[in-house]
Amino acid sequence: MSSGRIATATGDGEREVLLLDSNCEDIGDVRRAVENHLVRSSSWVDLAGVLLVVSELVTNAQRHARGRWSLRVQAERHRVRVDVTDSDPTPPRWRQGRLDGSGGWGLRIAEQCADSLEVVAVAGGKTMRAQWLHPAMSVSGT
Repeated sequence: MSSGRIATATGDGEREVLLLDSNCEDIGDVRRAVENHLVRSSSWVDLAGVLLVVSELVTNAQRHARGRWSLRVQAERHRVRVDVTDSDPTPPRWRQGRLDGSGGWGLRIAEQCADSLEVVAVAGGKTMRAQWLHPAMSVSGT
């Protein structure tokens, strides 16, 4: 990886966390780090879907927030959570997708690929949070 800060922390065997930040400018490097992390920790998750969501959320943060962003991937036995936090407190604008290449598809793609997608207000910005639950888990989490 070229320039991003990567820290992998393993807790009690139930959770692994990958952290990346905006110093890592190459989305391919970001995707590879997430893929390597999840292959080891969460083989049950739809990896292609997670990587697509990571690409969309990080690209949105790079393009629209124009500031610093961080990516946190938390892999647990029954859940994967992706948080992309940026320095712009303005909530994302859900736009109609355009076929002329001008965008509008990213959040809709992320919403379709993840089990849930939400915006969380944080001090000095916002977090886009996508989650996937293990297929054996019910909607209620039992």
